[in-house]
Amino acid sequence: MTNRIPLPGCRPEPLLSYLKALGVFRLVAEQADKTARAAWEGDVFVLHTALSEATLLDFFQNHYVPTPIIAPWNGEDFFKIRELVKKHDPAKKPKGADVFVAILKSRTERLEPFRETISQALKVMDHLKVVREKPKEQGKGATLKIEGKDLGTKEVKSLLVNSFRNQLKDSVVAWMDATLILEARTGFSPLLGTGGTDGNLDFALNFAQRLLDIGFAEKQLSPQSEGWLRNALNGLPASGLLKGAAVGQYDPGRTGGVNAGQGLDGDSRVNPWEYVLMLEGALLMAGSVTRRLDVNAPEKASFPFTVNATAVGNGALNEGEDSHGEIWLPLWRNPVSLPELRHIFAEGRAQVGKQQARNAVDFARAIAGLGVDRGLTSFTRYGFMKRFGRLYLAVPLNRFETHTPAKDTDLLKELDTWLNRFRRACAGDNVQPRFTSALRRLDEAIFAYCRFGGAARFGEIVRALGQCERMLALNRDNPGVIGKSKNAISPVPVLSKAWLAAAQEDSSEFRIALALAAMRATGNVGALRTNLEVVSPTRWGWAWAKPQDRHATVWAGDDLPHNLQAVLERRLIDAVRFGLEGLPLESHFSAGADDITAFLAGQVDDGRLAEWLWGLMLIDLSKAGWEDLAPTRPAPEAQPVLRAYALLKLLFLPEYHALQTEGGKPIKPEPSILAHLRAGRLNDACQTAARRLRASGYVPMPGPMSGRGLRPASYTLPQPMQARLAAALLIPVSKPERERLVRLVLRAAEAEIEPEEVTL
Repeated sequence: MTNRIPLPGCRPEPLLSYLKALGVFRLVAEQADKTARAAWEGDVFVLHTALSEATLLDFFQNHYVPTPIIAPWNGEDFFKIRELVKKHDPAKKPKGADVFVAILKSRTERLEPFRETISQALKVMDHLKVVREKPKEQGKGATLKIEGKDLGTKEVKSLLVNSFRNQLKDSVVAWMDATLILEARTGFSPLLGTGGTDGNLDFALNFAQRLLDIGFAEKQLSPQSEGWLRNALNGLPASGLLKGAAVGQYDPGRTGGVNAGQGLDGDSRVNPWEYVLMLEGALLMAGSVTRRLDVNAPEKASFPFTVNATAVGNGALNEGEDSHGEIWLPLWRNPVSLPELRHIFAEGRAQVGKQQARNAVDFARAIAGLGVDRGLTSFTRYGFMKRFGRLYLAVPLNRFETHTPAKDTDLLKELDTWLNRFRRACAGDNVQPRFTSALRRLDEAIFAYCRFGGAARFGEIVRALGQCERMLALNRDNPGVIGKSKNAISPVPVLSKAWLAAAQEDSSEFRIALALAAMRATGNVGALRTNLEVVSPTRWGWAWAKPQDRHATVWAGDDLPHNLQAVLERRLIDAVRFGLEGLPLESHFSAGADDITAFLAGQVDDGRLAEWLWGLMLIDLSKAGWEDLAPTRPAPEAQPVLRAYALLKLLFLPEYHALQTEGGKPIKPEPSILAHLRAGRLNDACQTAARRLRASGYVPMPGPMSGRGLRPASYTLPQPMQARLAAALLIPVSKPERERLVRLVLRAAEAEIEPEEVTL
């Protein structure tokens, strides 16, 4: 019969509690019930085992055999064992290397594997003729010599570790694999510090000390052992926790220090059973030397679900903060066996396409795209941050739930090469804050989308990407140069049109920006992107333009109406320069009258509109159409159009639906119209436009009346609207909207018709 045993003392947070759960499961499955399985139910670890709750407690109290955990490659303690054996006093509480001596002197059956391992390690050191020499000068540590040779620290460790790996038991090898891999470029797991140490704290030494505290070296365990065990497994209150004992980085709340107690400060409090079970669980985190399926990556140490630290997804993180990395620990709902769990941790892989996940953003993408082992319900993310003096603490950052794969995460693969280069450049020397700020915003946007999904969050990715591009283009003399780097980062690559539907937003800002971003090249006048940044089209996309080709770029500052007016003027100048018959204002998309009216009235968010424009222009809109967008809410009843705008817009239409002269050529505006608007002379601009239309054979209303001369018309608008009118003339409109403007402004050729409602 299988019993279901919840362990309320084993939870996903803090890290000590998670590893303790793994330790309980591993030990039960290896030493008591090979059929045992385990799962997470909510935030509680649950064992499915033939053991009962009583026999589970009895197993740990009376039958559990501790795994021999030693680290003779760390510090000087292990090398003192020989000289301490003769001086050992069993009446004194052992400290330092004397705890290993106490284990050697013990006679309990449960510590026999530990004694054998220590003896074997000492024989290996004797065989290598390891000699520890005391320093000749004060302030310097002891040095090690092997076979009379004074080797560097790394060479000594490498030789020792390889020798121990070849001659010690598999249980010790598992501990070695979980702590360090010296053959690789990066060899330490952040989970176990620097090769099994955290500052001056040696985990193996502390593990042995906690075993003695529980009483494993005695005939009977400590009277407090059962209370400590119930506290560790079931979360029940326990007295007599060890005061001042080191807990390491695994439980920041118990490290002691200022504000850690009722007074000004407090001591650390440690349950020795928790520490023992925690390190037993850490043995499942064995690393390896691998390229992790990324053929372009250098050979490196690989530890389960471990990535570089990234300051995204949590407000407690700061850019550039000192860190040992991150680990994402999985939770699963369906009970698994120990071999299955070992497989999960042995794989420990999160893939983004063909690339190994390198940071939190990549890991989030891998989860969202099911690039990790299936069956995992969520991940608890920990960062190893410097928080307590020189010590690094395992800070729980957030919980990342797995869900139905976000359908558009694959689109992010189009950015991988560029984003990796941009991220490396931002990590260089003397990088301007605008670049790191833009990168963090992009990473935050990608992380949030992978975590929660939704078109709104994907739209934030597009806008954040546009801001990265804008920061790269800000220095027109050296576009793409970041910090001291001599190599410029290329412009963002052209994104597929699928990005458009993924980021779609039902707003005036989105529709206006889309109409502008889709403004294509006409003749020798480039696409709108050339007016925003110093780029030129290439066979593969876009590149930074040469100095002689940067004349078209006019975007500067954050004043959106001013920038749009400057773009319009530049494109009109270039039309004359290259002898175009029509105006280079053609676009695949258009904005509605309601959107333009809202723009003129200042009812749109200029900053958001500009961000949409910079983001959408990165997408390949040349092959996109309205059919690529999802249907939006029905358009409201058309609002009145400003008559001044309607009159002027009829002269600022692209060739394919511009008004024609009697000779069949498109009507062009008088150059003075924009000069009048720039100077705030709206009435002069409208009168000039009306004369231009009459000269081309059209009769603007109000027109000539019987028996009278021309009725003078006066156009007035509030100053804020006048300042935005020239910018609005750049925004493309649809052909039906053009017909509406014609009916609003021009008199019918054969008979008068009732004009639409107008706003002066």
